[in-house]
Amino acid sequence: MRCLAFGILISLIAGFVSCSGGNSGTNGSSVTPPNTSVYAAGHSTNASGVSVPGYWKNGAWIGLVPPNPNQNAWIVSFLASAGDLYAAGNTTNNAGVIVPGYWKNGAWSALTPLDATQNAYALSLFVSGTDVYAGGYCNTSAVSIPGYWKNGTWVALPPLDPAKSAWVSALFVSGSDVFAAGCCGNSLGVTVPGYWKNGTWTGLTPLFASFSSTAESIFMSGGDIYIGGKNLNSSGIPVPGYWKGGVWVNLTPLDPSRAASASVMLVSGNDVYAAGYSLNSSGLSIPGYWKNGIWVGLQPLNPAYGSTVVSLVVSGNDIYATGESHSGSSATMPGYWKNGVWVGLPSLSSAQSSWVSSLTVL
Repeated sequence: MRCLAFGILISLIAGFVSCSGGNSGTNGSSVTPPNTSVYAAGHSTNASGVSVPGYWKNGAWIGLVPPNPNQNAWIVSFLASAGDLYAAGNTTNNAGVIVPGYWKNGAWSALTPLDATQNAYALSLFVSGTDVYAGGYCNTSAVSIPGYWKNGTWVALPPLDPAKSAWVSALFVSGSDVFAAGCCGNSLGVTVPGYWKNGTWTGLTPLFASFSSTAESIFMSGGDIYIGGKNLNSSGIPVPGYWKGGVWVNLTPLDPSRAASASVMLVSGNDVYAAGYSLNSSGLSIPGYWKNGIWVGLQPLNPAYGSTVVSLVVSGNDIYATGESHSGSSATMPGYWKNGVWVGLPSLSSAQSSWVSSLTVL
């Protein structure tokens, strides 16, 4: 996994969730008063076909200025901390190389890659106090190196096999401990899910060791570590579930013979949420989430197109979810579900695709 194309990157970020509060990260929930503001962040493609980074606040689009306005840029994670708004993302420079960074209150801060001639990606964001963490990977000429930037300084993490690619999908910081969920290629070329705690790798047991599995989100609650991702059975079919304390917890799909995945993890009070998709008997990807093991399906904007949930927020009694949705064309439409009802958002160009990758409710 040396170089992700833009569309593949979007599928990889499907494990990320946004939260609000003083210590904030890509995974979380919040309990907020009735008067809330909903932030939906991602990108909207303009009439010239350029992806513009930004966010919708209560339905109104706010574009962010990338370093290269004529090049694609997009947001992978959005959060608020101590009154400041942070948006991690990636942009293409004039040499055609993808550069990671983040916007704080609209001001861009680039993150330095290991090799300026190779693509590097920020895939997650966490803010703890005054420290800003961005997890992802840096490409070299041979492999992808996993790690994170802390206040702009790169911290590399050890892979299982230095000759194989690895990456960080999600971060969670608790006190002085830094948890980074991600994946490592082993010597057999199989992708292994797991996490690093302060730089030490802990692998998670897949359902079938010969198939690649992924860890795509991480959440901590009550001393337990919850990790969502993709786990394949012996038939190579993705099975929904998550790891809690390193032990796999199965979830029931719509059709046991078809794929399902719970890549987004969230714990709110005593409730455990795992969000993603489940294929129905017709093979259509239905977006939704499992609450304490019970499936809650969401209606796609266009039933002819499948979808998946990529971000989930619990705010008081309200549940917000976002993911890919289509209108009558192949273009993806921005929006989110609030308590199961779709809320559409305006695009820069109705003929072009837009995407919401991260939700925050304040």
